[in-house]
Amino acid sequence: MIVQNGQNEWLDLKRYSDNPIFNTKAVVQQTSVPAPTLRAWERRYDILSPERGNNDYRLYSERDIVTIRWLKERVDAGMSISQAIALFRHIKEEHQRLQKERSSSAANTPTFYIALPEVAQEGLTTEATERNQPGIDATEEWTPTNTEQKGNYRASYNLRTVREQLLEAFKKLDESTASMLVASVLSIYSVEQICADLIVPTMWQIGKLWEEGTITVSVEHFASGFFRGVLTNLLHVTPFSNAGSLVIVCCAPGEPHELAALMLALFLRRTGIRVAYLGQSIETAGLLQTIKQMSPALICVSLSIPAYLSTLIDLARQVQTMPEPRPLFAFGGQVFAHYTHLISQVPGIYLDGDLKKSVVQLQRMIAERGL
Repeated sequence: MIVQNGQNEWLDLKRYSDNPIFNTKAVVQQTSVPAPTLRAWERRYDILSPERGNNDYRLYSERDIVTIRWLKERVDAGMSISQAIALFRHIKEEHQRLQKERSSSAANTPTFYIALPEVAQEGLTTEATERNQPGIDATEEWTPTNTEQKGNYRASYNLRTVREQLLEAFKKLDESTASMLVASVLSIYSVEQICADLIVPTMWQIGKLWEEGTITVSVEHFASGFFRGVLTNLLHVTPFSNAGSLVIVCCAPGEPHELAALMLALFLRRTGIRVAYLGQSIETAGLLQTIKQMSPALICVSLSIPAYLSTLIDLARQVQTMPEPRPLFAFGGQVFAHYTHLISQVPGIYLDGDLKKSVVQLQRMIAERGL
């Protein structure tokens, strides 16, 4: 068995019987996965292959049950089933590759046995463990030894390397590879770290390459759409409650770029805040009507394109003139990082760039108002 930071483990399926003896009811009881879900996984992803008994009922093996449990654990942890299956297949392929390399190395290389003192063995174990500790700098560049390359999947999950691989996948419009890469790192790093150290710098690099004329706008649109799907899926699978003060997150009227707003909504929901995400290019009249009906505690609006500043100002002013109890109005976005003099023109509370700091700031604002 291979373990990744205690979060992601590969099962040695050969240890489990592939004899098909369990009917669907037994599998449901042992895995807590409903029968319709099992059939959907079988049909859509070809991940299970139950045999048919004499009565034409599905029969599963112990190996199938172990696989189902593995997938369910990843789904319960916040992954979509497609991401979990992509991760399953990726790790399986890596495991098989490593096994083949080891077999080849063992066949062609003489074996030497060296007795290490206990202290030396202890030191080696500590060093290997420290490399895999949570909180390690995901962007730190290090060159693994041959042993680490073969025996430690951690080397494959350096986010700087994944960014490079993602960029190549986007250039080829290769959604399958991109999905596999993101699913892999989601099993190891936090959602917040994936956003800060993978999604944001990848999109920044794509924007730079587009300005230089080395990639087309089609690649930028493909990458944006891909990340939008990832973030939307993560938002939907994050547990939420209808209790507590409501926070509405959206993009300014006319604003088409929504990745920053999506990330803010996701971060807030992961802290337990009740969040409603309304998407790109919100319509002012409709939002004002929603505020009257829902009485949110806070409105957060994102703006990236200077051309839509006037619509943001108009929205902010209309919210500020609403009768009490009106919501707090917060705003932010890439445009204000480039044009800081525009901040004072918007009536409201400016959120300064860093999403983690913005979440803390918003939590404090809600607490201070006793909402």
